Amino acid sequence: MPTTAEITQALDALSEFEREHFFDLLQRADGGGRFWEKGVATLYHEYVRTRSGDDLASASFDPSEAEKIFAPIPVVKRYPSAHRVALPQPAVLGGDLGRLLQSRRSRREVSGAPIAAQDLSTLLQYSAGVSGTTAGYGYERLPLRCFPSCGGLQSPEIYVFAQYVPDVDPGIYHYEVHEHALALVREGHHGRAVGKIALDQAFVEQAAAVLLVTVSFERLRWKYGDRAYRYLCVDAGGLTQNFYLVGEALGLAVCAVAGFIDDGAERLVGVDGEDELALLLVAIGGSPEHQAQTRKGGRQAAGHVR
Repeated sequence: MPTTAEITQALDALSEFEREHFFDLLQRADGGGRFWEKGVATLYHEYVRTRSGDDLASASFDPSEAEKIFAPIPVVKRYPSAHRVALPQPAVLGGDLGRLLQSRRSRREVSGAPIAAQDLSTLLQYSAGVSGTTAGYGYERLPLRCFPSCGGLQSPEIYVFAQYVPDVDPGIYHYEVHEHALALVREGHHGRAVGKIALDQAFVEQAAAVLLVTVSFERLRWKYGDRAYRYLCVDAGGLTQNFYLVGEALGLAVCAVAGFIDDGAERLVGVDGEDELALLLVAIGGSPEHQAQTRKGGRQAAGHVR
C-alpha cells in the first residue's frame, strides 16, 4: 500500500483539473458508480477527455516532422482506374440562409421520382466540393472544402447510390472531389440492398439517391490519437448540415439515417470498417410537391436556383 506521503506526492503532480476528476472518480466509486463498468461508449468518452494542456500536447504532431508524417496520408481518396461519370455544371444557388435554416427538416416523404443530375451535382459541390486551396502539411495546394473539418484533414468520403438519376446509370459511385465526378465502384441498382441495410425503411429504398458518408480514421489518428474518433464525428456533422441546407435550397427531400447495419454498408462499397468506416446514410428524394413550393417562392426566397 502507498504511504500517505506517496499519495500526497502523486496528487501534487496532478493539475487542478486532474485532481478534480480524480476525486470525482473516488466519490462515484465509493457510491457504487464505477464508470469502467458502464458501456464502452462511456468508457471511450472518459478515456479521451482532455483534462490538461499536456493531453493536447501529447496528441499533437511536431511541425518540423509534418511533411514526413503527412505525405503518405492523402486528404482525398481516388479510384484512378474506375469508369468516371462527369457531373453537370452545378447550378448557382441563391436565397436567404435564414429561411433555409428555419425551413430545414428531415423529409422522408419521397415520391420515387428521379432527381436531375444537375441537382445531384449541385448538392455534392456545395456540400462537399473544393472551394479553394491553401498551403499546409507539406502540400502547396491542400484543398479547402465546403464543410469544416478538424485540422483541415477532411476525414469524410462520400459514396453515391444512384437509383433514379437521369444520365447516371444505376450503381454505386465514389465522389471524386478534385474532378467533381463520380467513379463507378459497383454497377447495378442496389436500392433493395441499401433499404435492407437501413432496417427496411421504405423511403431509403425509394430515394432517388442515397449517400453513404464514410470517414477515414487514419486521416485523423496520426495527429489526434484516440481522440480522433470524436473529431471525425464532428467532421461528418458539418458535412451533413450542408446536405440539408443545399437540399432544402433545391427543393429536395433529405433525411440522414444513423440507424443502419454498418457491416453491410461497408461490404457494399468495399471498405474495411477499421481505417475507413461507415458513419451515416443520407437519403435524397425527388419530392415534386416540396420542389414546386420551393421554386414557386424562389424569386423571393432561398429555394430559388438561378
